Amino acid sequence: MESVYVMTGKAIWRRMTKFWGVLFGINFALGVATGIVMEFQFGMNWAYYSHYVGDIFGAPLAIEGLMAFFLEATFVGLFFFGWDRLSKLGHLIVTWLVAIGTNLSALWILVANGWMQNPVGAIFNPHTMRMEMTDFAEVILNPVAQAKVVHTVSAGYVLGAMFVMGISAWYLLRGRHIDLAKRSMTVAASFGLAASLSVVVLGDESGYLTTEHQQMKIAAMESMKPVKIASLSRYLG
Repeated sequence: MESVYVMTGKAIWRRMTKFWGVLFGINFALGVATGIVMEFQFGMNWAYYSHYVGDIFGAPLAIEGLMAFFLEATFVGLFFFGWDRLSKLGHLIVTWLVAIGTNLSALWILVANGWMQNPVGAIFNPHTMRMEMTDFAEVILNPVAQAKVVHTVSAGYVLGAMFVMGISAWYLLRGRHIDLAKRSMTVAASFGLAASLSVVVLGDESGYLTTEHQQMKIAAMESMKPVKIASLSRYLG
């Protein structure tokens, strides 16, 4: 929306960006609050697991905090308070940096999650009783992680599009802010449709990857009887 404002100079797009930016700020604050609690849970609820895989699991989470979260936290203030202090292009760059930061947060968190599903690039050290990283690139390029990144981020886009469409529909039904609501509905519907197609394709791919790397999970998802799961476990070794 702000990109359109910078290109066209139409004030309605600036008003739309500021309006949805306030709602984004509320969601951002909730995400920060719940994310901090999640960080504490690694030590409070999963201390042994954190010790066991900390050498691998901790790296993506640390990068997420140092690179992505700090990027968001630095520029989100400029996004809200820099409208009258920055040039149009400068503020647009700030907005894009905030958006990039949020996507990078998802990337690194889902790299860690993907490693949990398909632990590549690491070996078990029997002397320390811990997993140790052997190939950081393999951890990042884990096919399960990459599929999860695109699938989850696309799902977030769909959710955001539905959020915008819902509020826009409410305004249209009430006959309020018609120009803002119509344009927002058009943008959200188009963006949401593209993201939905991505979710379908990557969701299907995630199913195939689960079949390839986590046969026992598929067996449980298919509600196989315990005897069959046990026999399958022996067959798979």
